[in-house]
Amino acid sequence: MEDYKQDAENYINLVNEFNTLQDVEYARAYKMHKSALAQYERWSNILIEVRDLEKVTKTKQTTLKGRIEHIMRVLNNIYTSCRMIWNKGEQEERIR
Repeated sequence: MEDYKQDAENYINLVNEFNTLQDVEYARAYKMHKSALAQYERWSNILIEVRDLEKVTKTKQTTLKGRIEHIMRVLNNIYTSCRMIWNKGEQEERIR
């Protein structure tokens, strides 16, 4: 359970950091896109664990699965946005 608490804190911290990201912070965007990708993978594994638990307990976890899927969509959007910002910086650097 402690791992899940840390996962939730990591997610909240990334969302808060993303909310302050400026479109010229290329290095920070690169770091965040890597973090979002790693967190997406972790939440994907959590979703698999929940599905496996459903099979064992024969209890549907619809609300929890919906929330995890939402978290994964947000992480994917952060990943994509940060990657676009980082790519913009890479392109500007090549022009110089």
